[in-house]
Amino acid sequence: MDSREKHSKSFWDFDDVNTVYILNAHVVAATAVAGLFGVWYWVRRLRSVPAPIIPDSLQSGTPSDEITLIGFPRVSDVVSSCSPYVAKVEAWLRFLPVIRHGKNTVADSYFIIKYLEQTYSEAIPRLSAEQEALSVALQHLVDDCLMRGLAYHRWIQPQGFEGVKRHFMKGVPEPLRSMLLQQQRPAVQNALHKQGLGRHSERDINLMVDEGLAALSAILGDKRYLLGGQPCVADASAFGFLDNVLFDTNCVNPGLREIALQYDNLAAYTERIRSDYFEGELTWEETY
Repeated sequence: MDSREKHSKSFWDFDDVNTVYILNAHVVAATAVAGLFGVWYWVRRLRSVPAPIIPDSLQSGTPSDEITLIGFPRVSDVVSSCSPYVAKVEAWLRFLPVIRHGKNTVADSYFIIKYLEQTYSEAIPRLSAEQEALSVALQHLVDDCLMRGLAYHRWIQPQGFEGVKRHFMKGVPEPLRSMLLQQQRPAVQNALHKQGLGRHSERDINLMVDEGLAALSAILGDKRYLLGGQPCVADASAFGFLDNVLFDTNCVNPGLREIALQYDNLAAYTERIRSDYFEGELTWEETY
C-alpha cells in the first residue's frame, strides 16, 4: 500500500473530516428542532392545564366546639408564637370571651379570624364603617409590609438567621433540623424577592419598616388600643408583629428592635396587651 492509499484511508482525510462536519451539522439541526418541539409541547400542555380548584375557606362553625390553634411555638421571651401570624390569631382569641371549638380546619390567619367572627358574632365588638375601614387598612400595613420586614430580619439578615439556626425547631433531631432550616431560607428569600421587598438593601428595607411603624404609632397616639378602648383585629395583627420584634432577642436582628423602640407608645402598648391578655399562656404541644 503506497503513501497515497494510506493517506486516503487516514482518519484525518479531508473528505472524511468534511463528512463528519456535515453529519454534526445535521445532528445539531435535528437536536434544535427536537428542542423547539419539546418547548412548544410543554407550553401547550401548561396552557391546557386547568388552574387547581382551591376550596373556599369555611365560613363559620359550631360555637360549642373546642378550638385548637396549630402553629409554631414560642421563642425567646415572646409570649405567643414565633410566627407573628399565629400570634395574631392567639391574640384575637384572647381578646374574645372564653370560647370553645371541633373538627373544622381553617388555614391562614385572615380566614381563621373571619371564621371566628362569623361563629361568635355576638361576642365581636361593633365598629363603625370608618373604624372597620381603618382596621382593614392597618391589618394590610402590618401583614403585608411590616411582617415581611420581620421575615427579612429573621431569615435573610445573617445575624438573625444565626439565631434561627440555634433556636428554631429544637424538637427536630440533627442533622434533619439544620437541613430543614437551610432549605427554608432560600424559599423565604425567593418569596420576598417576588413580593418586592427582597430586592432592596437592608437600609432601604429599614426605611420602609420605620415608615410603617411611624404610621402605626401616630394612629395609636395615647389611646389604649388602635381604635379606642376595645381591641380589634388590627390590634391582633399589630401585637403579633410587635411582640416578636421586641421580645425575640435570639432570632431577630437587633437593628429591627432598635427601630421599633423609637416609638415609646408602641412598646407600652405591647407590654399592656401582654399583661392584660397573656397572663395564662397557652400550652404548646410540640409535634413535628
